[in-house]
Amino acid sequence: MPANKNALIRYKTIDNCLRNRCKRWTLDDLVEACSDALYDMEGIRKGVCARTVQMDIQIMRSDKLGYFAPIEVYDRIYYRYSDPDYSISQNPLSLDDCELIKKAITLLNNKKDSDNDETRKVLTKVQDRLMTILNFV
Repeated sequence: MPANKNALIRYKTIDNCLRNRCKRWTLDDLVEACSDALYDMEGIRKGVCARTVQMDIQIMRSDKLGYFAPIEVYDRIYYRYSDPDYSISQNPLSLDDCELIKKAITLLNNKKDSDNDETRKVLTKVQDRLMTILNFV
C-alpha cells in the first residue's frame, strides 16, 4: 500500500508541476519536487531517483491508469503538457467506465454482505454520483 500511495503523490506532484507553464521543468526539477512532496506529506527523507520519475511519466502517458497524459519533451530537456488545460485530476470517466461501475454496483448490491448499512450508504452515494455524471453526458 505505501508504494501505491507514494506513487499517487508523485503523479499528483508531476501533474501540478507540468500544469505550471511559468517554469521550465527539467527531470531534475521534477525529481526534486517529488522528493519534497514525499517528505512534506509522508516524512520520507530518502527522496526519489530520476528513473522513478521517468517511469512515472511513462505510466502517466499510457493507458495503464487511464490518464493518457499529453506529456511532451521540448528543447530535448524540458517537460510540459502539450494541452495547457490538461490535468490528471480532471480526467473524465468514459461511458465504458460508467457502464463498468454500474455493473459493479449491481454485483455488490446482490451480494449477501450488502445488508451492512455502511456498504449500502457507499453504494447509494456512488450510484447517485454516477447518475449525475451520466445525466451530463
